[in-house]
Amino acid sequence: MLKKIQNYDYKHPTNFDFQALCKLIARGDCDLAVKQMQTLATEIDAKNLPFDTQNYARNIIINNDNCWLGLLHWDKNAATRIHGHPERSFVYVISGDLNCTNFDKNSLDTTSSKQLKSGQYSYNKGVEGRMDNFVHQINAEQKSISLGCATWITACNLTA
Repeated sequence: MLKKIQNYDYKHPTNFDFQALCKLIARGDCDLAVKQMQTLATEIDAKNLPFDTQNYARNIIINNDNCWLGLLHWDKNAATRIHGHPERSFVYVISGDLNCTNFDKNSLDTTSSKQLKSGQYSYNKGVEGRMDNFVHQINAEQKSISLGCATWITACNLTA
């Protein structure tokens, strides 16, 4: 049985432009987004992030009509439920190893699996206005930290 996921507000000590990061991801500009995430990763004091044993904790940076952005602190073997995302989704592994298993959204049969190691990312572009894009489950191979983002193209005033 999955444990309840704890959500925490993330307070960043600098003036990092998180909204700009969301817009880069919404546009699919992954190279620039990763560079910004690498800069952010050097500023994160990971030892002070809330942590939940045998689970993962979400440290919410932004949660509004444009995007959801959060730092996820994973314990070894922690896993998400099977879930989908809006138009754009992005996960960047700051440290550790995550495994992402993709599913067919109609049958929930496994379609593929990908291991993401520290410094790697996954970007997915789906159908506008739907929340069942990129149906997947993520589990941590080891204690890990990732940055996750989901964006809504129309809310960011961008075109797909």
